Amino acid sequence: MATQTSDRPVPTPGQAERAEDLERRIRVYEELEASGNWPGALGATDYTAIALLTLGLVITFFVWGY
Repeated sequence: MATQTSDRPVPTPGQAERAEDLERRIRVYEELEASGNWPGALGATDYTAIALLTLGLVITFFVWGY
């Protein structure tokens, strides 16, 4: 990798594209975090439904095997 007189590495074209992509992704996540609305995030209702379905499944298999 070539260096400048300031001893800072000169990014190659591929590295520059990756850095731009990384900056874009960071901005997107910062915007999502600031808005407080994460698409696809589970809420309290979802966790309650999962717990109830799991409990129902355990009880069903217990009764079935009894």
